[in-house]
Amino acid sequence: MMLHHRSSSIQPSPQRKIILSLFVIGFFLGVTFFSHQLENNLDHQLLDTRNNALRSSSSPWSSTHSTIDDANDVKKVSYVTSFWAKTPGTKIHPHRREIEAALLANIYNPHIDQVVVFLDGVTSGDDNVEENSSKSSCVHFHQDMAEINRQFLQRSASSNTHGVDPMSKVTCVNVITGQPTYHQMFLNALSNVVTGDIVIMANADMAFDDSISKARKLKEDVLLVLGTRGFSMDATPASTRQFYDAIVGTEYMNNVNDNSERHKKDWDVDQCKLNPWSWDTWIFHKEAIQGQLQEEHFQRPNIYDEMVPFYMNENGAENAALWAVEQCPSLATTYNACDEMHSWSFHLTAKTHHSQGQTIWSRGNGGVGRNPNSVFVPKPWGGSERTKWKSPPYPPKWCKRENGCFE
Repeated sequence: MMLHHRSSSIQPSPQRKIILSLFVIGFFLGVTFFSHQLENNLDHQLLDTRNNALRSSSSPWSSTHSTIDDANDVKKVSYVTSFWAKTPGTKIHPHRREIEAALLANIYNPHIDQVVVFLDGVTSGDDNVEENSSKSSCVHFHQDMAEINRQFLQRSASSNTHGVDPMSKVTCVNVITGQPTYHQMFLNALSNVVTGDIVIMANADMAFDDSISKARKLKEDVLLVLGTRGFSMDATPASTRQFYDAIVGTEYMNNVNDNSERHKKDWDVDQCKLNPWSWDTWIFHKEAIQGQLQEEHFQRPNIYDEMVPFYMNENGAENAALWAVEQCPSLATTYNACDEMHSWSFHLTAKTHHSQGQTIWSRGNGGVGRNPNSVFVPKPWGGSERTKWKSPPYPPKWCKRENGCFE
């Protein structure tokens, strides 16, 4: 009773009542706001989870295999190449159709996650097609490739596009500065527009088969080059050759039995076996050479002893470029892996290498050994004692062991 009497006798002041009321109101408002925030955060998390699931399931190249790859954080592969823009009103070079067929083959290749085309010689960076119908840019390139894909689907039995436009796999970059040098192509491959961890950089007329899947397992300190296996009715897989047959045609089959000297020297030649000093494809980890390439290494002397840059479609340029890349200290080895991964040359028309009359290179002392490109590439660019693995770049013994250069 005493306790009850004492507590009832002490009455709070009006000021305390106001403060107490405000405190109670603030407490309940805070709890309500926190509850709504927690509920909203949970809703956003659930929405993000659903969106991620939808993105995975609606990917144009999604499959059970790719879902497992994402879960295991498998490295992504980007194919990077350079292509010249089509000039409206001019005659189309027959090799252009071959390149478009090769591009489509690589777009459909499930082992390539992204196809990046640096389109040089564009006449407009504006994406307004109606106002620039006489121009040439990535917009027109996408339109042309979409039409070629439609033709392919009409003529080929391979019509499984997973319900999504295959061109969604393609990134096209307008290049207004003309044909990129070899050094610039490597910088392009290392740019942020290329999203893959591993880069396959090659001439635009190279098409890859399922063996390119091995590139995804390449160790970070290894750089590979690939000599082409040419183009053969017998050797080129039907799944790869079908793109050439559907887009370009099968007229070449009429000449397969032609024993003329021209046909012996052209497309039906396995460069991998014939000439290990030549290659058209580079495979490497972006992080392995990022920030290490030096522009001066991608120059060689002309007949006036002037150090000038060189381009991918010049004779011997790949040898000079290999020497430049091998100066990266993070690389443990480089070698020609054309026996392990196959590239097929969609180039049955006349060759388009730069004439040596445009840039006449100093021949110096030549390369080493039996390198047929030594007349175009002086030491050390043609392979010499200064390179890490000399020339040709055969795989070291430890790479020949099981999974030696691969994870």
